[in-house]
This record gives sequence, structure tokens and C-alpha cells, in this order.
Amino acid sequence: MTSYRDIADLMAEEILQQELEQGSKLPSVRDLAARYEVSAKTAHAAIRELQARGLVRSYRGGTIVSPFQSIPTPAERLERTLVGAGALRPMERAQITYAGWAGPDVESDDWHVKHVHQDVYDVLKLPENVSVARREYVIYQRKRLISLTVSWHPPHIVELVPGLLVAEPIMQGTVAALREAGVEFGSGAQTHLTARRASEREARLMGTEADDPVLAAVSLREDAEGRPVEYVETVYREMEILSFNV
Repeated sequence: MTSYRDIADLMAEEILQQELEQGSKLPSVRDLAARYEVSAKTAHAAIRELQARGLVRSYRGGTIVSPFQSIPTPAERLERTLVGAGALRPMERAQITYAGWAGPDVESDDWHVKHVHQDVYDVLKLPENVSVARREYVIYQRKRLISLTVSWHPPHIVELVPGLLVAEPIMQGTVAALREAGVEFGSGAQTHLTARRASEREARLMGTEADDPVLAAVSLREDAEGRPVEYVETVYREMEILSFNV
């Protein structure tokens, strides 16, 4: 069955190859549904996905291909994330590999879901063994995997943004979603970069070898009262490290 992401990927490729030129009008939802033999709901979701990637824009008369910026380097993507902008850019997509609660009371066969590292509890200022929200996803630029991200959020944040537990991309970005939910942020995120070796899990998810060199960016974001709201670790593959000026 063709998913909305499959349709969005195909149309994104047409835009990249300039088969759909900038400024040209996209087929209607009805025409897309007929072309790919899917429901109108799926076709509409594909257009929304293209909008989220910055490839198209809608107006009263329909949807057109919009001009888009060049694909950012990992360093530029990290900078955008730290200032609260969405991490996804044109021709990028996120694949959620896990979204849900994590902790010893969570029923799961995944060791990383059952066992939350003590550092997570310490950084989020939570008592040990409390369940926390955990999101894990990889980002692709076209078909090339760029990075692996794991984020943790305390329970009170999940009450504000339940979508953190849903295995779907948050199109506007997590920071924007938190702001929309009423979270007032304090100073910018505290971020540390560390060069290390990939773990077996990271290697499996990123399609590389265990012990290959990676760059890990660890960030903590707090609200205006100094309470942690988000703890994130993003791991970049060896081939992406040269994009950083560190």
C-alpha cells in the first residue's frame, strides 16, 4: 500500500529533478489520489508533508512548488535546532523509530526503553525509575541517512504536548510545539559536542559499523524558571563530521 510519505518522496524527487518546476501548480488532491490509487485523505497528507519540507506552498487557488534554500549542512541544522527552528529542511524527512514512555515500568522488549540511563534522570532532575517520554528518529536527506536523535521529556511536558508519544514527526518542530503549548523558554540550549565511537545500536540504526567515529551533540533546554523540558542527543555519522567547524 502506498503511504503519504511514499507519495511525498516521489514528488520531492520530481521537484529536485525539476520535472515539477518552481512556481508550477501541483495536481489536485483528487488527481493525486487517482494517480497513486489512494484515498483523498492520503493524498492530502502527502501535500502537507511536502509543505512541512518547505517544497510547496498552498494558496486559495491550489498548491505550487515553492523556491527552496540549499540543503543545510549538519552544523547548520544543529544551529537551527538550538535557536528553536525546525530541524527538517527541503528534501529531508524524519523516520520515527520509537515514540512512547521509557522506564522500568514500561512493558517493552527493548532494553533501551526499559533502562533509562541515570544521566537522563539527573539532567531532567527527576527521581530514578520515573517514566519519561522518549523519542528516537533518524533524518534522511533524500536517501542518505544524516543523523540519529534521541530525546527525553519529563511527564509534565507530555501533558502539554501528548504528540511526543506518537510515532509521527512533529512538523513544526518540538520547540515550536512546546511554545504553542505555553512553555516559556529561558536562555538558549546548553549544548556539548563529543567525538566518540558508535554503539552497536547506533551503528545498526545508522547503517554503519560499531566503533565507527561519530559526533554526538547533547543539548538541554530549560523553561524560564530553570526547569528542564527537553534533553536531546543527536549523533552524526563520520562522513558528516567535516561539516562542523569545531
